[in-house]
Amino acid sequence: MPGFDHELQVRLFHNRPELAPAMLRDTIGFPVPDYAHAELGCTDHTKLKPVPFKSDDVVVLYDRKGIKVMAIIAEVQQKKDHDKPYTWPLYVATVREILRCPVRLMVVCPDSGTEEWARTPIEFEAGGAVFTPAVLGPTNTPVIDDIDQARRLPELSVLSAAAHGDNPAVLKATESALDALPEHTRLIYYDFIEAKLSAAARQKWEELMATGTYEWQSDFARKYVSQGREEGLAEGREEGREEGRLQGQVAGLIEGERAALLRILHVRRLPVSDTARDRINQCVNLAHLEIWIDRAVTVTDVDQLFD
Repeated sequence: MPGFDHELQVRLFHNRPELAPAMLRDTIGFPVPDYAHAELGCTDHTKLKPVPFKSDDVVVLYDRKGIKVMAIIAEVQQKKDHDKPYTWPLYVATVREILRCPVRLMVVCPDSGTEEWARTPIEFEAGGAVFTPAVLGPTNTPVIDDIDQARRLPELSVLSAAAHGDNPAVLKATESALDALPEHTRLIYYDFIEAKLSAAARQKWEELMATGTYEWQSDFARKYVSQGREEGLAEGREEGREEGRLQGQVAGLIEGERAALLRILHVRRLPVSDTARDRINQCVNLAHLEIWIDRAVTVTDVDQLFD
């Protein structure tokens, strides 16, 4: 079952269909026809049962007359998968047959090894046609350090922050861009970005927020990022004793793990009963919470967390 990182990046395209043509045209350099609007298409490419073939996202571009001008299949590929060179051409052929318009496959990769593998041309016809996906990876993810540019396409700035988190200007531009998004979406995007930061970048990020020297643009960041961490350590600082500080740190970690667990379940659209929610919110065992978070990315039912 796909993990949290995969589902989050798929959701970037789901939340903002315009991200796919922008990445394909401006970042990868593949020509995209003029279009008036973009919308999600069907991702189920099953033609022969019982074997299903489903891509992550399909974005369909339309001109001002409502005519389809292009379809973009957006695939988030977390690691090498030697089945993909056989299923990807099938995706393209099936979508082309269903929509009756030109189709382009775009693969988003988290690391340079997977990126290099995804760029390998696929021999579609023996001694004939060769199929080469358009690929976005660490080597060509754009540096979005301009606030206005980030605000025009927030989801692209999320990918930029994940790839270039050592650049404070990128983080600041992304934080400002996410200010206009719904609160639950911002929380998920923030968690994804922080998980992708290097140890040094994450430490710098936390130091800047703790000292108040980072000029955050939005009330959201001040409330949920800076203030949230401060509250997690408040008890220890007020006590003024080492024991109190340690207790405050543990309490903050526990509260953060509870929130992270519930966010993962929300992103995966798993129903959480009142009983399960109470059990999560009442748990004070950090080890239990960490185990539940690991399980949350694969379970199909929330009750499986507690097995």
